[in-house]
Order: sequence, then structure tokens, then C-alpha cells
Amino acid sequence: MEPLRVSEEGSGKRHVLEKSIWQLCAPNKSCGWMMVLREGPVSGRTAHAASTVTTDPSPAPVPSLSLVPDPRTRPGTAPAGEPGSEDRPPAPPSSVALARASLRLAGWGRSAAAPHRPPGQLREDRGLPGAPRARLGAVGLCPGGRRGGSARSARGAPRRRALSVARVDRGGNVPASERDLALPAAGELEEVRGQVQLKDNCLLNSVIKSLPPGGPAPVLEEAYDHLLEAPVTREQLNHYRNVAEAARSELAATLVQFESAQSELRELRSKMLSKEVSCKELKAEMESYKENNARKSSLLISLRDRVQELEEESAALSTSKIRTEITAQSAIKENQELKKKVVELGEKLQKCLKENEENKNQVSQNCRKHEEFLAQLRDCLDPEKNAKASDEDLILKLGELCKENAFVKGQIVALEETINVHEMEAKASRETIMRLASEVNRAQKKAASCIEEKGKLSQDLLGAMEAKEALEREVKFFQERLLAGQRVWDASKQELSLLKRSSLELEKSLKASLEATAASETELSSFREKIAALLRGSSGTLRPSENAILERIREMGSQEESGKQMVSQLEAQISKLVEQLGNESQFHQKALQRAQKAENKLETLQGQLTHLKEELVSGGVLRDDLNFEKQKYLKFLDQLSEKMKLDQMAAELGFDMRLDVVLARTEQLVRLESNAVIENKTIAHNLQRKLKTQKERLESKELHMNLLRQKIAHLEQEKQVRSAVMVERDEANVTIRKLQKKVERLQKELSVCQELNTELKAKLADTNELKIKTLEQTKAIEDLNKSRDKLEKMKEKAEKKLLSVKSELETTEHEAKENKERARNMLEVVTSEMKTLKKSLEEAEKRERKLVDFREVVSQMLGLNMMSLALPDYEIIKCLERLIHAHQHHFVTCACLKDVTAKQDRPPQGHLQLLH
Repeated sequence: MEPLRVSEEGSGKRHVLEKSIWQLCAPNKSCGWMMVLREGPVSGRTAHAASTVTTDPSPAPVPSLSLVPDPRTRPGTAPAGEPGSEDRPPAPPSSVALARASLRLAGWGRSAAAPHRPPGQLREDRGLPGAPRARLGAVGLCPGGRRGGSARSARGAPRRRALSVARVDRGGNVPASERDLALPAAGELEEVRGQVQLKDNCLLNSVIKSLPPGGPAPVLEEAYDHLLEAPVTREQLNHYRNVAEAARSELAATLVQFESAQSELRELRSKMLSKEVSCKELKAEMESYKENNARKSSLLISLRDRVQELEEESAALSTSKIRTEITAQSAIKENQELKKKVVELGEKLQKCLKENEENKNQVSQNCRKHEEFLAQLRDCLDPEKNAKASDEDLILKLGELCKENAFVKGQIVALEETINVHEMEAKASRETIMRLASEVNRAQKKAASCIEEKGKLSQDLLGAMEAKEALEREVKFFQERLLAGQRVWDASKQELSLLKRSSLELEKSLKASLEATAASETELSSFREKIAALLRGSSGTLRPSENAILERIREMGSQEESGKQMVSQLEAQISKLVEQLGNESQFHQKALQRAQKAENKLETLQGQLTHLKEELVSGGVLRDDLNFEKQKYLKFLDQLSEKMKLDQMAAELGFDMRLDVVLARTEQLVRLESNAVIENKTIAHNLQRKLKTQKERLESKELHMNLLRQKIAHLEQEKQVRSAVMVERDEANVTIRKLQKKVERLQKELSVCQELNTELKAKLADTNELKIKTLEQTKAIEDLNKSRDKLEKMKEKAEKKLLSVKSELETTEHEAKENKERARNMLEVVTSEMKTLKKSLEEAEKRERKLVDFREVVSQMLGLNMMSLALPDYEIIKCLERLIHAHQHHFVTCACLKDVTAKQDRPPQGHLQLLH
């Protein structure tokens, strides 16, 4: 295989000379497509991706499969006998068909001979219909006739060739303005396409390496040349374009399905069998979302191509407008020559100036309103008031706020579901409590047998007294610790209003229990027996030593205090986040209202501009009428001067003095006639008659002259009005440029707002650390529960000993009862506090699980690999920002399409008037 050669043309662009070897793999006559195996270079990211994937050190290029329309079938036909065979376009085969066709290449090898095309037949890849798209190790769809090449645009290659199709076909060069318009759109999708290209290269290399040597005979190049030489109409181009869009959407969907299948295989190995059903459901939902996103991205690419075509049409319209402006400028010069000859137009000029000032005031008011709106919107979105932000950035900010609001709503729904689950768990815990109560009753029966052993315990009276003193000391120490815990608990009650009700109910229950214990001593013994039964059920063995009980109670107190502090901190942070979300939603609503007002103002300004253009056209018509009347007036003066024999004098004196010469000539004639009357009285009567007739003619001529002067004055006034309109138009253009500068400033300010959003997202990362702390708290709470059970058992044994001492010593019985009642109350308080702590910690665990699930769902929707343990948050944020930017760009392109269609409807009318 010969090495690639790159040549440079006059425009400095690089065009790759492709050298393709076509082999028919699996022709599909029914749908109008055939599969072709080719070799050739790839420009841009595809070549680099292929070089990184292939491991073959040989210089020969890797072959690739692609689809091209079959020349034997006409586009737009379907096999006979199928419904809709007349109108349905040929659909490209799916990825499964491509894989089967690649496996059919059983006889192909790297050393197979291929026909060599002469250099004259090598063609540059300029987006021509039917041109081959050589791709290294990529399976692509080339449905013929699509300008710009669908195979190149489907896998991350630059989309500069899709700009201005007519210009590229004529000269082979793309204008710089159109190239700059396509660069942002291509840059957004290059990274995603590069990743998909790498995966496709890996798959195709694996298929090619598995093929045995030797292969089918090569296909003649006449079919390919026939496709290149076939004429392409506009209908066929539209048809191929629609087919290419459908093929892109299907290919993107299949690629997403393949990636999701690989991720499923890796996850199923690591996870338990019990979670397989739920994982499959979640993955199916994510696949549907990814397919929809891929299809939407392909639609965005097609819309951008159409927008570029509309921009070319608008450029043609702008050239026609420039021509009309040049003609208007020539008319203005003629009007200035007429202004020098006319003096009576001063009064009307003042009126026109007043009207002009009023129009300027209106324009300035509109500009101020627009600036105020932008300032208010900036203040709402950016409290720091940075003066660098654009309208597009503000719209992006609004879109991000909408998405964040939607995410928060989803979290609220998930929290409600978890609350319902926890209520079910609470019911189950109540049932367990009832079971424990039944066990306590059984323990009471056993207490009767313990009374018989009272005699035996009389011998241990001395040891019991010593144990009693030790227990009294322990009870005092426990009381002090419990008082400290109550103080901390009171502080937390002030911050959490919801727990006040539960505390009041607990206090009432405590009072009732105190009265019940004072009423009868039998309840004391039953309580002791219940505690013993509970301790036996929860923990099997516990040392009866007093030191172990003291150490366990101290550990419980310290762990309770730490858990309370962490819970209070978490709740404070959650309340702050809720307030911030409420504020952002309010700002978002205000910004939407202001955006609607700004759109209405822009529509009114556009209407005013169109009205001014129509007035300019009418001014041109009036100028033509004035020129016609001026020519008539000049002809009349020439005829007068000829009849009165004043041609030479008028030429010498000029146009300005022609009227004065005519008047002087008339006066001279009158004087000569009066002298003749004095000399010749006989002819006086005849001359008087002639004078009367001449005077009448002169009066009629003077009236006619006055009328002509009035017409000239009127025409000059109209010309001044037109000149004022031109000045206003120039001022409107200046204001438009100022507004564009303001838009750029707003874009910079919006970039600053985006940086603030990144900082807020970093704060969210801190919340993840708090989740880890909540997990540690749950473990500590479990340890506390175990220690509590052990302490209850120890207390039960101590109470039994106190009962034996009470039966033998009546004097110390009342003191022991009081101490035991206090200990019992404190234990009840501790148990109630532990229950509330459990509830609060369970809520914190739920919130943490929801946040983790939310992060996993977002990462799966974005197509990130969740198997990597250290997936950073900034990668998820970047993906979300790209999706938001693509959606916003789609919204802006739609708005631009509406504006361009409105402008295209208006200018042709004015052009027709000028032609008339």
C-alpha cells in the first residue's frame, strides 16, 4: 500500500487523497444499500484514535467497513409487495447486519491484491455527493448524496465541510465567517464522538484479526465511478439527508446499547444475586434515556446545517440591501444640489428636526428600558453585579436553574417514598415491643420462685450491704451523667421544634409512671423482672461486675453526646440548602418574566426598523417625481428664453439669474411700446389691446411660476424628510452595535455566574463527607444499643439484690425504694432518648442513601463508568454543562430561524417597490 500524500491548495486547506479498494461484501438489493470494504486515511480525530487502538506494527492501513447506496437500485424504492414501497426511503441496515457482514469476509487478508486507480481519478473529500469517506477501523453509514458526508459527521470528524454547500462545490473553499460559526458546534461533540470512535475501532480490529487469509475477488471500480458521475437533484439530496439523519440516530442508539451491555456485564460480576432484578430495571431506563439523547444530538446537527443554509441566503439579501443603500446615497447627493438653490425650506426643516428629535427620544427610551431589563436580570442571577455577561449566558443560567429545580423535585419524591418505608418499619418494631411485653409477663411468673430463695440470701446479708453502698454511689454518678445529658438534649430541643411534642408526651408518661410506682411495690418487682428478660433476650452473657457496668454506661453517654452534635450539624446544613433552593427558584421565575418582556421589546424594535425601510423606498419614488417636474420646468424656461431671444444672456449669467433676465426683458418691451404709443397715436389703440393681452399672459405666467415654486418647495421638504429618515436609520444602526456590545458584556458576566455555580457544586461535595460521618454514627449507635442491653441486665441483678436487702432490713427499705425509683426513671429517660436518636440517625441514613442513588443515576444517564471507585464530581458536572449548552444552543438556533424567516418575507417587498 502506498503512503498517504497531503497537498495544499490556494486557500491553505488540507485535503486528503483517498485510495479506496472496493469489495462487495453483502449487497442488499431490496433496500438499495451495499456494504463496501475500503482502505484509506482519516483526517482529524479519527486517524489519531485509530493509531492509538491498532497494535499491528506493519505500515499497511487497517481496512474498514461502510455502507453506500447500491447503484443498481434507484433511491427511494422498496421491494415489491411491501406496504409503502412507493414512498418509503431505503433504510440502512442495523449494527447486527454490519457485524454479520464483517464475519462473512472469511477469505479477506492483508496481502490481497487490489486494483490501483490512477492519480487522475483520485478525488478530494469535499462533501461531494457519493464521495467515499475513508475511515480507519470504523463502521459507518454513507447513504450517498448527503452534502458534507454523514460518515464523517457521525464519528467526531470536523464538520467544517458542511458549511455553505454551494460555495464549497464551486470553488472548493469555505469562507472564514461560516467556518467560525460551525467551530463551537463541532467542538461540543468532538469529545463524545472520539470516545465512540475508539470503541468502534477496537471492535472492528478484533473482527478483522479474526478473519482467515485469502478472500473474494475484487469488485470493478465502474460502479463507484458511476455513482460519482450520476446527476444529483435537490429532491434526492433532501431524501439522502433524511436517510442519513435516521441512520445516525439508529447508530447512536445501537452504540449506547452496546456500551450499556458491557457495563452490565461488569456490574453483574461484582454485585449480589439478590440485587440483579432491580439493577436490570434501572439500566433499561438509562438505556432509553441515552438513546433519546443520541437521537436529539443528531437532530441538532441537522438543524445546524439548515441554519447555515439560511445564513447564506441572508448574506445574499444583505448584498441587495447594500446596493439599494448606494442608490439612496446618489439620490441624497442630488437632493443636496437642489437644497443650494432653494431658500424657503427653513421653516419646514425645523418641523422635520422636531420630529427627528422625538424619534431619537423614543429610541433612547427603548434603549434605556432594554438596559434596565438586562441590569435587573443580572442582579437577580448574579448578586455580585459583574458587568461581563451576555444574553445567551443568562439564558443558559436560567436553563441550569430549571434543571436543578427538577432534580430537587425528584429528590423530594424519593424522600417521601423513604418516609413511607420507615413508617412500615416502625409498625414492625411496635409488634416486636408487644412480643417483648408478653415475655415480661412470663418473667413476672418466674419472680414468685425467686421469693422462695429469700431465705438463702439472708446469709449474704453483709455482702449485700456493701453492694448496696457501692450501688448507691453508682446511682449518684449515673444521675449526674443523666443530668448532663438532659441539658444537652434541652439545647437540641430548642433547635428542633418537631421534637418538642414528643418530649412533652414523654414527660407526661414519666409522671404517670412515677405515680404508678409510688402506689404499689409490686410494680417495682415486675419492672425488674421485665428488664432481666429483655437483657437476656438481646445479649446472651454479661459480666456481673460493677466496674464493667460503669465503663459501659460511660461509653454510652459519650457516644450519645457525639451523635447529638453530629445530628444537629447535619440538620442545620439541610435547612440552609432548602432555603437556597427556594431563593433560586424565585430568581428563576423572575428571570423568565423579564426574558419574555425583553423578547416583546425586540419584536417592537424590529417592526420599527421595517417601517423605516418602507419609508426610504417611498422617498425614492418621490425623488423620481421631483426630477421629472424639474425637467419640465427647465424646458419651459428654455422655450421662454428662446422666444424672448435671451439664449446667450442666460448662458452667460447662469440658471440663477434667468428669471431676473426674463423680467427685465419684459419691462424693456413695455417701455418700448409706451414710447411707440406717444409717437404714433394712430396705433395706440391697437398697442393698448396688445398690451392688455400680454399683461394677461404675464399674469397667467406669474401664477404658473408661483405654482411651480410651491411644487419645488414641497419636493425639497420631502427630500429633507427623506434625509432625516436616513440619519435616523444610521442612528438605529449605531444603537444596534451598542446593544451587541452590551450582549457581549452580559456573556462575560454569565461566565462569572457559571464559576459561582462550580463553587456551589464544590460545597455539595462537602455534603458527601457528611454522609460518611453519618455512616460512622450508625455504627456507634449500634454499639450503644448493645451496651444499653448489657447495662439493663446488670441493673436487673442489682435490683434483685436490693429486694433481698429490703426484706431483711426494714429500716433501709424506704431509702432503697427511692434510689431504685430514681434509677428506673433515669433508665426510661435514657431509653426514650436513645429511640429518638435512632430515628434521627435513620433519617440521616435515608438522606445519605438518596444522595448516593441520585449521584449514581446522574452518572448513568451521562454514560459515565460507575465501576471506577474514584469517579470525581467535576466529571459529572462537566457532562451536565455540555448537555445544557447543547440544549440552549438548540433554543437559540430556533429563535434565529424565526427572525431570519421574518426578515426574508419583508425585504423583497421593498426591493420590488424600488424596481417600480
